[in-house]
Amino acid sequence: MILVLSGEKGAGKTTLLQKVISGKGITAQGFLSLKDMDQGVITGISLLVLPGNELVPMAVTTPIKTEVYTKRFYFNPGVFDRMNARFRTIRPDLPFVFDEFGILERDGGGHYPVFRALLESSHPALIVVRRELTDDLVSRLDGACPYRVVEFTDRDSPGTMGIIAGFLRDATDRRHL
Repeated sequence: MILVLSGEKGAGKTTLLQKVISGKGITAQGFLSLKDMDQGVITGISLLVLPGNELVPMAVTTPIKTEVYTKRFYFNPGVFDRMNARFRTIRPDLPFVFDEFGILERDGGGHYPVFRALLESSHPALIVVRRELTDDLVSRLDGACPYRVVEFTDRDSPGTMGIIAGFLRDATDRRHL
């Protein structure tokens, strides 16, 4: 089962997810994409790797020599290879958090190998996606595995927090049976 957390860019999807995981004592594997900020301006992205909370610099907004970039970010050379290799083996006892399915993944790049492995294994996963890419993500899920889309609109919504916490707890409990 995959739970898709969909919402507008900058709405607080990752912040809510981080709050649920740390505040509810949930253990998961995967990664959260955190914005690096300097005086209110986004300067890059770091991945918070779960479990363990290791922070891995992912991308910057200032141009660097790299083969992977978008309109806004320049990705550190080799970072996708390292992260994708790290999750080549997915632990069966923990749900997976994939933050986020973006344009690189839509086009078969970025963390797409991890996404594909999740689909092939039917491993319980929570996938974060911006609203404008939700249809692209869902088209890959249709027929591949059961899924549910949760539209995120309010960063303090107890309903959304409860759905996320329940999904992650249920996925952990099912794996321990």
